[in-house]
Amino acid sequence: MNLVIVNEPRPRVREIRLNRPDKLNALNRELRAELAVALRDVRADEDVRVVVLSGQGRAFCVGADVGAGSEYGMATPEDERRRILTGSLELFLEVWRLPVPVIAKIDGYCLGLATILANCCDIVLCAGTATIGWPMLPLGGGLISPTWVWHVGLHRAKEMSYRIGSTITGTEAQAYGFANHAVPSGELDAYTLRMAVEIARVSRDLLTLKKDALNQVHGRLGFEDAVRAGAAWDALAHTTRAAADVRAQWHQHGLKETLAAWKAPGPR
Repeated sequence: MNLVIVNEPRPRVREIRLNRPDKLNALNRELRAELAVALRDVRADEDVRVVVLSGQGRAFCVGADVGAGSEYGMATPEDERRRILTGSLELFLEVWRLPVPVIAKIDGYCLGLATILANCCDIVLCAGTATIGWPMLPLGGGLISPTWVWHVGLHRAKEMSYRIGSTITGTEAQAYGFANHAVPSGELDAYTLRMAVEIARVSRDLLTLKKDALNQVHGRLGFEDAVRAGAAWDALAHTTRAAADVRAQWHQHGLKETLAAWKAPGPR
């Protein structure tokens, strides 16, 4: 099964759809590799003027695959930093640097690492009922919240970061500034396609110039540096006693019971 589905719903519009619905499109090594190929194809194809990035099934993407058999949290801090940076963050920054606009279409869940991917897109459209936010377990830190600061402000980013498993709806995401627009779920596909077609009326060279001009300003404010620095912070967070305790609880009691324990009110 292809983990990334590519199609062209309209001329000059390329849709890239994450296709691991049984895992809510969690990012494993194979999915990331196929996404990288799809992005390289867009860069090479001069006919493409806009990309729609979406997810198959009930989620846009739930972030890193931390399930059994994943590479998550199993390396030295330096190896972990390199894995996060080269495996995910540089891939997301390729979306940021792509020479055409990228629209993130979010329906269902968009959690953890996937929110960085959305923040690297040019435009974010979501269903009003979408669920956007942080991982349900405190296994890392310093990776996600710095990319939120640019869109929702420092105080909201801190609030989301400090509260484990914090989420907002798509409607709230629009109000906070994370998303451009939030529409009813049943209207999201048509709304996104209309916007993509409208953008695709503009020539690719002009779209590239416009994107580069905006990204260079944002880059001077430190966005790309903040994305890359998150790899070191998160790798360090994986070595904390708190993260080790959660992993031990997970291995002893299983994921379902560990999640239930962290969802329950009261001190740990």
